[in-house]
Amino acid sequence: MPSSKLPRSPAATRQASASPVPYHHGDLRRALVDATIELLREQGLEGFSLRAAARVAGVSHAAPAHHFGDARGLLTACAADGFERLADAMQARVRGAGEDARVRAQALGAAYIDFALGHRALFQLMFRRDRLDPEDAALQAAGRRTGDALRQVYSELIAARGLPPAELGERILLAWSFAHGYATLVLEEQTHGLYGLGAGSEVAASAMGAKLLQLLMGGLADPA
Repeated sequence: MPSSKLPRSPAATRQASASPVPYHHGDLRRALVDATIELLREQGLEGFSLRAAARVAGVSHAAPAHHFGDARGLLTACAADGFERLADAMQARVRGAGEDARVRAQALGAAYIDFALGHRALFQLMFRRDRLDPEDAALQAAGRRTGDALRQVYSELIAARGLPPAELGERILLAWSFAHGYATLVLEEQTHGLYGLGAGSEVAASAMGAKLLQLLMGGLADPA
């Protein structure tokens, strides 16, 4: 299937140095992560370099390498931060969904989709194993938080619906495959021609995702 890229916003044409991210003494690592995430948002992964990240953060060119070793180290820290944000978003949505296990599972999927739609470049980076260090402890811990959220909610769903506990892994994989696959299709503009979902249609894409999750829950919450 051919791939396509979202058109850049007018802000993406600005030089990264035009809006440096201020940092406070003693928090340079955080400043560099924030600067890199902003750079990714503005220019995509193709616009990233250690020098560009340093320029956005307003620090010396040597600072990123000093704190992260190389580009892979800094991008890995950004991906870990992304998984932490995703886990926070999922948990917050579930907390606000009430006690019904099916509603909570649907809310979890909606949070995943909405995070992807709202953080395109960061979300895509989080799954670029070729650009990350998969053995990094912080990245692994952050990834486990998202996995734990899925396991908790779908364990509740299986118990509430009287489904076989042995099917937990399969139902998690189905739910994850849908949410991730749908979000990726939208972000890569593959749904634009047929459904009008793509750049500039995040609200519509979120609403469509919620409708599709309702359909999917019929399979996730019932016996196989």
